[in-house]
Amino acid sequence: MTISSPDAGEPPYDVFICYSWDDSKQLADELHQALTEAGLNVFQDEPSMDDWDEMASEIRAALLSSRTLLPLVGPGFPRSPHCRHEVHLALDRAFRLGRTDRVMAVTSGVRPDDIRPSELSRYRIPRQGRSARELAVGIAERVRALAAEDDRTFGDAPPPSSPDWFPEHLPGGRHFHGRHAELWEIHEGLRAMDKARNMGHPVVSVSGVGGQGKTALCAQYARLFALDHPGGVFLVRLPGSDRRVRASPDAVRAQFAEGLRAIGLKLGLTADELGSDRLPGALRTRLKNLAQSYLWIVDDIPSGFDVELLPELCAPTGNGRTLLTTRGRFGKEMSAEIVLGGLDPHDGLSLLTGHRPPAAPAETRAARLLTELLHGHPLGLTLAAGLTTQDDFEGYAELYRQLATPDPEDDLLELVQYLRAELPAGYARPFAATMLRSFRGLTDAGRDVLSAAGVLAAEPVPLTLLDEIIAESGAPGGPARVADGLAHAVRHGLAELTESPELTELTDLTQLTDGPDDTPDSRACAVHPLAARATRVLNPPPTRRKLRDAAVVALTRALGATRHSFTHRAVARGLPHVRAVTGLLAGTDQWGIGADERYLLDEAGRTYEQLGDGEASLRLYAPLAEACEEAPECDEYTRLVVRLHLASAHFRYGRFSTARSLQEDVVARMRALLGPAARETLTAQDNLANTLGALGEHEASRLLHTEVYRALRDGTGPTDADTLRVLGNLVIAVGRCGDTEAARRRMRLTAVRYARGAHVLWRRAAKAKGPKSWEALGALDIVNTLGKNLLVLGKKDEARDAFRTVWEGRRAVLGEHHPDTLDAWENTIIAEEGLS
Repeated sequence: MTISSPDAGEPPYDVFICYSWDDSKQLADELHQALTEAGLNVFQDEPSMDDWDEMASEIRAALLSSRTLLPLVGPGFPRSPHCRHEVHLALDRAFRLGRTDRVMAVTSGVRPDDIRPSELSRYRIPRQGRSARELAVGIAERVRALAAEDDRTFGDAPPPSSPDWFPEHLPGGRHFHGRHAELWEIHEGLRAMDKARNMGHPVVSVSGVGGQGKTALCAQYARLFALDHPGGVFLVRLPGSDRRVRASPDAVRAQFAEGLRAIGLKLGLTADELGSDRLPGALRTRLKNLAQSYLWIVDDIPSGFDVELLPELCAPTGNGRTLLTTRGRFGKEMSAEIVLGGLDPHDGLSLLTGHRPPAAPAETRAARLLTELLHGHPLGLTLAAGLTTQDDFEGYAELYRQLATPDPEDDLLELVQYLRAELPAGYARPFAATMLRSFRGLTDAGRDVLSAAGVLAAEPVPLTLLDEIIAESGAPGGPARVADGLAHAVRHGLAELTESPELTELTDLTQLTDGPDDTPDSRACAVHPLAARATRVLNPPPTRRKLRDAAVVALTRALGATRHSFTHRAVARGLPHVRAVTGLLAGTDQWGIGADERYLLDEAGRTYEQLGDGEASLRLYAPLAEACEEAPECDEYTRLVVRLHLASAHFRYGRFSTARSLQEDVVARMRALLGPAARETLTAQDNLANTLGALGEHEASRLLHTEVYRALRDGTGPTDADTLRVLGNLVIAVGRCGDTEAARRRMRLTAVRYARGAHVLWRRAAKAKGPKSWEALGALDIVNTLGKNLLVLGKKDEARDAFRTVWEGRRAVLGEHHPDTLDAWENTIIAEEGLS
């Protein structure tokens, strides 16, 4: 018998009894009778479904119409998928209602430490030989007390709130299956009061082989348990899944620092705060000021990373909770360590047959065998599920035969050999067979999309970049064909859409539209790193080379467009792929750095610098300068220009002494090559003057700026953009000079006078060029310098007005979130606080 759920208008169930037929049927019957006699409205299902069946709609409706769940936890309880799903559904809803004590476990024959999920042990009712009638008295009392405080049912729970992600959310939720207990283990581990060594807050690690769903589990936890971290989710991704990436502390620290800068940019830190020396402190201050708990995810830490160094990767403040993923193990240093194996057979079967349910019992048996063949591996099952959508799918029995005994092929043998370093024994061959059939089963457009992603970094790929790469490679069809190929790859589990939640629901990707030119393109796709690396094996070198060359051209074109516009944020998502296509990223093809690559690196370094990310700029200019020195076809002028850019990157990164040495060398070599009056020589001298000022040599800086300014004024005119830029630098240098307080005040007054005159010249130049020009920005820069001098002189109202003018102007030209705009906004606030 199955007691039906209440009809509309009838009172909800007070208790839903959840039990395993094997060991709790009698107790369930007795409790149902006793609780009913106590005046409660009770639901008890008579299990009639096979273990492989999904939860019936009437059972789900009854559970959502109930106030409490009463799981009868005995030795056989964990083996029932229906019990697990009912418990997870009830706990999830109870959590969002704010009271997980709505789930009260009656335990019999199990130790508290063995109860899964452990959340059930928090409000357990040990049977301890008591009769059902005796148990019912206490249960009824608790249920009535809860109903008096909050009479809502599980179905009244609000939907999960969407957490704020910094810098962007993790992909991986679309194909998430099962892992219910693990989600609650993370929740429990991150609530632990015991601290992990000296880390100062809870730290949970999730480990498992590639494709086992570590990242997807973290993404699902972050979404479903958003109430645990109202301060947001902060994500740093490392390259630990790549077998060619060494787990050296310095390499990991460099990647980690890059992730911190991405978070800092999203948080709106100023250019100064994003510098390597100030960034950790600035992030700590910002996160501490949240005054709320936040989740700190470090994804894909390399195996073998020194456990003693883990505190460096953990959340920087006490209100953070850290979640780590790795293929290795960290041992007892964690609040909790979750080791993922294959999916539970029921969940694995559900994932495999999600697109096409088995048509007969024999097909169901074959699907179970296929689930076992793939060891419950989530990525392998996702790909196999994609194979069931193909037109030539002949049933699960035939698919099992094809994957269990594939025809011997060179491609398969090579892929198996490659994957043996990625997957444990027994996994590699069936996964390789599945991956090979999935790749070959794609349309030509789908293979183009996957192959293009395969030559890029393991980061989200903007769809506009995919369009450009595939078009540049000579493939026909345009964006519509790319959209169709991506949709095909998504349906087959080989790619996933990221960013906007609404994008994940689209099946017709031609509905996607571009945003404004000066805003980031939120349309992107992600390919699992394991699938991307397998794709590289399946594509012959000529194909990879062709796509890589197309990517170099597409990235260069996109970055080059920012030289004469203000669209740096719009191209920021393509920047991580520059190192992959130039051979600088470990784990990708090691391409040589020729003329095209040098130009791309120069453009990317400049873009990073104008985004305020000096460290990322330095990481590109350093190998670029080395490549220029080693390339015989590279001329002396190009070498000097690149060294000048490298010096600027060191300056931005705070390495002023290194920048000075490089600039002095460049100035001397440019004087010899081009002459002392050449514009390039004077630019190098002006950069050196800036560095002298940063080193505290203000008088030397002023004298050198003055020399350069006079040379440019006499040579190119007083309103030339370079002349005015140097004049702005001179104003800054003048305002810093003076040995005594009285002298410093006189120099600042002089700087104010210079700035007002310079502003007139800048405005004259900007009037001819337009409001969105470098000249217009230069006029704002000089007003910013004027405001700083006015503030120091105590003229706070004039300083505030100057800063507000700069803020409003930069916001109109550069955008709301550009580092320079945010810097002006911060200056405005400081001035206003001084007035108040």
